[in-house]
Amino acid sequence: MTSNLVPEQRAPRPLRSVLRRLVPRDRRFFALFDRHAELCVEGVTALAHLLSDVRDPDGRVREVEAIEKRADTVVDETLALVRRSLLPPFPRRAIHALINRLDDILDLTEDVAQSLHLYHVTILTPDAHRLADLAVRGADKLRLAVGQLNAVDDPRAALALCHEVDELEAQADHVMRAAMSRLFREEPDTRQLVKLRAIYELLEQLTDTCKHAAAEVQA
Repeated sequence: MTSNLVPEQRAPRPLRSVLRRLVPRDRRFFALFDRHAELCVEGVTALAHLLSDVRDPDGRVREVEAIEKRADTVVDETLALVRRSLLPPFPRRAIHALINRLDDILDLTEDVAQSLHLYHVTILTPDAHRLADLAVRGADKLRLAVGQLNAVDDPRAALALCHEVDELEAQADHVMRAAMSRLFREEPDTRQLVKLRAIYELLEQLTDTCKHAAAEVQA
């Protein structure tokens, strides 16, 4: 049977650009995304400071946990706004995906901090510090990319920053492979080997999680 319905057609690109400017977007989302991305940088930076001195971790662990709780509040505010907003700037599904990916970063950051404390890790290697540094840099590039979300008509800056996040994740993979090889060759203490392997894996996952959040920014 032949349908008489006319297939839906999208407006030409210049017209879509005009329509986006005419229809007011709920800009509160951008502030929430920015706030959470900034907390990601704060949390990962606090973790890096903990890694630099693990002899008395309690204060740094509490700092990371406090930042994660503040971020949970931002997530709750964002999801509540999704339910209330008539004109969100992006599809609701995309907003859910981005804010949850951002929150994954701080959940994992908290896991690393608590693991350092629970495993009584008192000595860390240069490889662990390199992985932490890459995670801090990845979180900061992600923060800058999230800050570009408001520039929907010119996404080039956001895309370039997301590409930098991807490159940092690739560097972390390289550091991780070298670190694991060195660990199994040089660490004679089995317990220390197991502890460091777990910390390495968590730190490498941090850059992966930044990459996943950057993919949502690109989407």
